[in-house]
Amino acid sequence: MFNRFIKSAFALLAFVCFQASAIAQTNAELINALNQQLIPIKVEPADSNFDDLQKLKPLLKDKQVIGLGEATHGTHEFFAFKHRMLMFLVKEMGVKSFVIEADFAGTQQMNDYVVYGKGDVQKGLAGMGFGVWMTQEVVDMANWIKAYNATQLPENKVSFYGCDMQWGTTPIKQLKDYLQPLGQFTPVMDRSVVSFNQYTASLSNQDKQNIKDAVTELSQVKFDEAGIAKAEMYQQYVKQLQQFVAYLDAKSSFFPTRQSDWRDRCMAENCEWIYNYTGHKKMMIWAHNGHINKSSGNHRLNRMGMYLAKTFPNTYYAMGFDFYQGSVRYYDRDLRKSTGADLPPIKPDATGALFAQCSTPNFIIDIKSASANPLLKKYFSAKNPSLFYGGDYTKGRPTSYVTYILKDTFDAIIFIRETIAARDMI
Repeated sequence: MFNRFIKSAFALLAFVCFQASAIAQTNAELINALNQQLIPIKVEPADSNFDDLQKLKPLLKDKQVIGLGEATHGTHEFFAFKHRMLMFLVKEMGVKSFVIEADFAGTQQMNDYVVYGKGDVQKGLAGMGFGVWMTQEVVDMANWIKAYNATQLPENKVSFYGCDMQWGTTPIKQLKDYLQPLGQFTPVMDRSVVSFNQYTASLSNQDKQNIKDAVTELSQVKFDEAGIAKAEMYQQYVKQLQQFVAYLDAKSSFFPTRQSDWRDRCMAENCEWIYNYTGHKKMMIWAHNGHINKSSGNHRLNRMGMYLAKTFPNTYYAMGFDFYQGSVRYYDRDLRKSTGADLPPIKPDATGALFAQCSTPNFIIDIKSASANPLLKKYFSAKNPSLFYGGDYTKGRPTSYVTYILKDTFDAIIFIRETIAARDMI
């Protein structure tokens, strides 16, 4: 009996060793295959020589809408490389519209700054509605757009838009500023201003009714005196308020994803509106991986990128970010300020752990062309976990993942091996 046990133990050990050897061999082959497909990249925008990005030209030449994600909302390298990609896309690929995951109406303050030189960059950032964008990297990017625009004719300038709709403060103010001098801002509309200026979570039932009544009246306004372009913009402000009302109504404890789904649907609609409003100019979108992706993964949410992929079936290109280790900027509720934190170690089966073994630390890989290799096609067709941190990150939170089939989710992966936290504004 003892001998039989020993034989069984040796057999099991041999099987485990064989499996480990087989996995290691397959992993080595996979890494070698990846190394043949990588486009090594330089991250910092100060490097304006785009030799490393020239291989992207055949991939992007027919694309009209290019989404750049991020696996966290507070990583320096993600922001810095998106700045550099914007420079490349503007200078060499004809992109003229920049769209960010920020308040649609509020971001018009930033557009006034970068296009017309009005206001200042801090006010522009404040209007965008997200503290995650109050960083030096975003300041540098906005100032680059402004400096670039100063050298261009009006038709070649880069415009700056937001696509989000979670707040009503700025659109109601813009509409009041226009309609009140004309005697068209009614008492019902005026009563809603206080309600719009409150935090969404603190709105009473009466506040919500004030908002709904005002939006009903605003939807009847024609804006005939404003001229075509301005009238279209004011009508879009009203549309944002309609989206906001529906967003409030979508909150449900029985269907917890419904409000998030509605938000992404509206962001996609707003991107389409911007595309049409700007005369179909090429567009770059800056948002989280979880918005630009073409499939929901195990989160099972209907994302902006899924709608964009249907609206622009052949001309939308989604580039997701991945990384291995580092730190992230986040808002510390106890300290009441933004600070940095080291992220916990990544698990070995995550995509970032595999990519970290490649021959270059920072790279882009086009999934479609790489999938010509059967081994890579199999990997990109399988369900694999990837790092995923949203705007609600707090220090000490466990490592966060989303499971994707990468070939269905992104057209390309931008990988950064080591990261640091985004910087506060100087």
